[in-house]
Amino acid sequence: MDSNILKRIFFDERGHWDAFVEKHKEHIRPNVIKEAQKFRGCGDPRNGFKILVCEGCHDIRRVPYRCKGRFCTTCSCGETEEWSRVLSEDVCQVNHRHVILTIEEGLRDMFLGWGE
Repeated sequence: MDSNILKRIFFDERGHWDAFVEKHKEHIRPNVIKEAQKFRGCGDPRNGFKILVCEGCHDIRRVPYRCKGRFCTTCSCGETEEWSRVLSEDVCQVNHRHVILTIEEGLRDMFLGWGE
């Protein structure tokens, strides 16, 4: 059983993703199907792996290749963190202050209904 909850939801034994694609294939962009297929095979040793051998104890580990896809919750995490780091360096190079305002309980209804 796969530990990735999103992968278990999409690609369960009942074939929900495949049924969805079959039903709505004319409305799904080809890139979405491609990314989902990459996600489906992510971390599967049948798609290739590295062999790591410990020089001390000679323990052998197989490390499966990752898909590096945008849809994959495992692979896209690193790209998201890198994007936020670059964004914080480029955009947030200004002096700023973080301020939290507390509204008195009696006035909260007025502020919550303000945008309506």
